[in-house]
Amino acid sequence: MRFKGIIVLVICLVISLLVLFINPIKINNWERGNNDNLLGMVLGLDLKGGTHLVYSITSTAGEEPTIEDAEGVRKIIDKRVNEFGVSEANVQLLGTPPNKILVQIPSQSGDQITFSFSKDDPSLEEIKDKISSAGLNDFQIEEIEGEYIVSYEQALDQNSSEMIKNNLANSFPVTVMINFSPIRLEGKKEGEDLEFPNIDDIEPLLLESDIKYEELNNLGFGAWELNLLNFGYGDESQAEKIMLALSETKYNLVNLQPEGELENFIISGGIQSAKRLIGSTAQLDFRVRECGKEKPEELDANVWELVKCYDPQYYNEVATGIESKNLTDASPGTVAELSQPVVNVVFDDDGSDIFYEVTDRISRTGDLLAIYLDNEELVSPGADKAISGGRAYIYGKDIDAERAREIAIQLRSGALPAKLDLIQERNVDAVLGAESLSKSLTAGIIGFILVLIFMISYYKIPGIIASLTLIIYLVFVIAIFKILPVTLTLSGAAALILSIGFAVDANILISERIKEELIAGRNLLNSITVGFDRAWPSIRDGNFSTIITAVVLYWFGSNFSTSIMQGFALTLGIGVLLSMITSFQVNRILVRLITTTNLFDKTNLFIPISKRNKDGEA
Repeated sequence: MRFKGIIVLVICLVISLLVLFINPIKINNWERGNNDNLLGMVLGLDLKGGTHLVYSITSTAGEEPTIEDAEGVRKIIDKRVNEFGVSEANVQLLGTPPNKILVQIPSQSGDQITFSFSKDDPSLEEIKDKISSAGLNDFQIEEIEGEYIVSYEQALDQNSSEMIKNNLANSFPVTVMINFSPIRLEGKKEGEDLEFPNIDDIEPLLLESDIKYEELNNLGFGAWELNLLNFGYGDESQAEKIMLALSETKYNLVNLQPEGELENFIISGGIQSAKRLIGSTAQLDFRVRECGKEKPEELDANVWELVKCYDPQYYNEVATGIESKNLTDASPGTVAELSQPVVNVVFDDDGSDIFYEVTDRISRTGDLLAIYLDNEELVSPGADKAISGGRAYIYGKDIDAERAREIAIQLRSGALPAKLDLIQERNVDAVLGAESLSKSLTAGIIGFILVLIFMISYYKIPGIIASLTLIIYLVFVIAIFKILPVTLTLSGAAALILSIGFAVDANILISERIKEELIAGRNLLNSITVGFDRAWPSIRDGNFSTIITAVVLYWFGSNFSTSIMQGFALTLGIGVLLSMITSFQVNRILVRLITTTNLFDKTNLFIPISKRNKDGEA
């Protein structure tokens, strides 16, 4: 029975070493470890880089979410993130009861901005200059068939992307082509009976409406060219403002067409796409848009045709009854006649019937079918005939291939049962994370070696045993972290080092108690037995106090969305609990093993070098 403890210790040590050095470990569907990180450990964002997002969860009624709502949100977001292709993402609920959700996303590739201009594409040098003026210089740009693609190695934050968009939208002139039909004058011979507007008819109206322009040119025969800056991206109100101002003339406004404005400004790839995918409720809504029926007297007939279905003050929208729950599938695709990406959707039986009835109705009335995603209009097409078969496609000016993929994932995963608001975001560069890991490892190894040197040189044989115990403890704790698995963060690494300190303290207590019994005149075997018995209450009480503190810290971290505190507390709690066991049991096994060797008779090797007995023996 003497060697039973040694056999168990050796078996545990061998298993732990296998766990550490086999990557990955696969047993049926159970898998741990990978080849990307040191020893296959799961590293936190502050060590490997990535983004930490915390969202508050609010029910659709504006109240605190139920447990069922929160769990539904977690499952949907987890499904979205996995379908998006983000590996090793962490999605978990926070709070008691849960009212927040934490999403941790490892470092993604840099963002990509795609945009174009409706006419007169600027040069690459001009584009570079406007983007650089936003304070971002580390990028690459190329032009492919009139479309500009700007690639960044790092993720863009919201402020940077907005600044780039505004710089591009407001820096290049936009030309608004305007056409009027003439007025026929009575009593004039043919060829001289047509009257077109002159500058005195147009300029005062633009000034009265506070429309700031650079230049106004008369091209002849009712055609005008209006050059202006600060048109804004997607700013339909500016064009509408010009249209309403010029409708005050006695001439019929035939056409108003902006040219050269920024269009299709889309951010894809990296964390921006992931955030857009996570935060969107993905509530798809189909509404019948009943276009205006009676033309206001102050509007020209041509202007009325342009605004009656697109100006909210003239049209009315009613729900169709088609909702996200009526979708059975969604996938990205293309349609030849549109020459642009679309999202193909398939309805269930109820949705198919409603869709047929709605398209049949608008084909006869000339109304439109407005499609919204999270209350944002995607497209509002008409219909020539009723559409059967339960299939349709969704498109829009801002839907490129990447956005079509995102929308399809959102629709497949289902609409969120609650609203999400981003309340916390932290980004860690992957390079900085690698440097943090390297420096932490270096500091930990140097500190550990110095502790071992001190223990061996001061406590001699007990110091050697304590050093072996510390090494075994380190192997055990890292193996357990890998098996559970525990995500190792920078704060967790600090907690691990602190738990090593507790293990050192426990070993020093044992060594000191054995020394005291030897000096008191007991033989070595009795000194070991009594020394361990006397050291245990101090080790137990000190470690239990620390474990209780770790539990409290973990509770605070969970309830106040402080993952750093959670990581520290969890690592500290596991480390201290294991150090208490290994420092006492493993140390006892190794010390008793020493008693079977010739070292058993050399009592002086068990007393620290600064302590001498009454006979002067060191």
